[in-house]
Amino acid sequence: MHVLLDNIEVNKDILIVNDGLNYGRFFDRATKEYEIKLTSAELIELLESEYNKVRDEIKTDDQLENDTSEFTKTNYCSLPELLSHSSDFEAIMKTYLHIMLFKKLFPVSKRKEFVINSTDLITIKDDIISIKGKVFKLT
Repeated sequence: MHVLLDNIEVNKDILIVNDGLNYGRFFDRATKEYEIKLTSAELIELLESEYNKVRDEIKTDDQLENDTSEFTKTNYCSLPELLSHSSDFEAIMKTYLHIMLFKKLFPVSKRKEFVINSTDLITIKDDIISIKGKVFKLT
């Protein structure tokens, strides 16, 4: 895994995620761009259990409510299969899983300097998952 701030690789221990309702709001704070690069295998190891739980809950809700969700398009596939559906993967990650992933990648520590506060783009290319967004500096 690689973590970059403004295209410079940094130690992941300086980041924490905002898991509050104001995620995505910066209130005139200066920001930096972040990018997290993971292999598909790393992502599957970190999130497969959570993915399965969320997928199964959404499937049950879809059936009970006769509704559709982001999971419907992929026929509620496994996480490894989802990686071959890039736009659906991005939608599911942004809606249900990105904060879970960030909490696993960036546990609480004393060295935190920046707060991940947006998830703007998630792509997959050559087995590398790239997650981009913005951070702000802790004051």
